[in-house]
Amino acid sequence: MPRIRAANIAEHKSRTRREILAAASALFRTQGYADTNLGDIAAYIGVGRTTLYEYFADKEDILVQMVEETMPALVDEMLQGLPDGVGCRERLAEIIVRGLEFVSAGDRLGPLVMREMPLLSAETQQRVGRAHGRLQAEITDVCRLGIQSGEFGAFDPEDAGRIVFTLVMSASQALLQDAQAKDRWREVTETLLRFVFEGLAV
Repeated sequence: MPRIRAANIAEHKSRTRREILAAASALFRTQGYADTNLGDIAAYIGVGRTTLYEYFADKEDILVQMVEETMPALVDEMLQGLPDGVGCRERLAEIIVRGLEFVSAGDRLGPLVMREMPLLSAETQQRVGRAHGRLQAEITDVCRLGIQSGEFGAFDPEDAGRIVFTLVMSASQALLQDAQAKDRWREVTETLLRFVFEGLAV
């Protein structure tokens, strides 16, 4: 029987789960997600590989549960202190700028996940998308206010918010495929801002 490393079984399970997530986070950042396997994670915290299956279905499940637990707080941090008393265009532009600046940092969970997104299963991608729920909601709210005030065109707010959010996520993924992401994020951001507010027509 495995050694209980806490006052009771429930506390032991909670502690072990946290340790697995912390180990995975450290290894994903240092070795990369693709080059980390479950054996690496188990060895990092000194448990058997089969122990991991008591808590997670597979490596993707570890990643997505990590995202679900940490991404909402990261999004809250990113959106903290958005300017008040400005127009919807300025507020939406600030959200877009912050979003792409966030992923260009490259040393946090968000950028790591965005890089791996194309390789993840459709179900996992959907769960990751839901973890960004507040970001999409914030974008949609700004679009709704801008449409109601006449600052933006007469679009369906839900459609507009979903499209702008998808563009931000797509631009983030494209940026993270670029080795010069830290140098190019402003250029990519400017392109996205022009596309959102001016479109392709001349």
